[in-house]
Amino acid sequence: MNILFRTKIALITGALAVAVFPLVSLGENDATSTNVKRQIKQERQQVRTDIQKKQQALQQEAKQKREALMQEIRARRETFKAEAQKRIDALKKKVGEERAKRIDQFFNQMVRKFENAIDRLNNLADRIESRLNKTEAAGNDVSKQRDMLKVARDKIAAAGSALSDAKAQFGAMTKSENPKEAFQKVKELVKGVAQKVKDAHRALVDVVKSMKGLRLGDKATSTQSR
Repeated sequence: MNILFRTKIALITGALAVAVFPLVSLGENDATSTNVKRQIKQERQQVRTDIQKKQQALQQEAKQKREALMQEIRARRETFKAEAQKRIDALKKKVGEERAKRIDQFFNQMVRKFENAIDRLNNLADRIESRLNKTEAAGNDVSKQRDMLKVARDKIAAAGSALSDAKAQFGAMTKSENPKEAFQKVKELVKGVAQKVKDAHRALVDVVKSMKGLRLGDKATSTQSR
């Protein structure tokens, strides 16, 4: 009787062990799987954080370069204004004082028009970049838009450089022995500036269009281009 009882107990204990062991093993596997998933998630987050830090560093460096360039541009503008009388004095010896004043006034009006246009483009580019930063922080991939914005900024810079070339050519024209011919070169440069301003504006519009549909919180992005 005792032998039979002990045999039953042994069988029951063995059956319980067989039944419980897989559960224990399964629990251990679940814990291991959870730890692995947590580790993978942490590693991915670390990668994203590292990428964001690098992007922020590059953006800050680019911003500092743009600010330095803008300071240089403003200094050149002031120099060009300050030398207006010198240009008139040099030009009036060849075409007369009244005509020299009209020519300088006409060119200065075009210069101000282009300078204002370039300033507006730079402001729009800054607004777009600010929107991209917020959109990226909301979890969107904006690498394509950032590349497009860089292209647009390069076009804005090209327009600014072309305007500087036109100013330099205008200054040289006032000292030229053939001011009429020299002024034709200035007009060609001015046409080039106008085209580059249009190209830069079109590039910014393309960036804005590419941003439509990206989510910022509960709203899609919308940056007006003017």
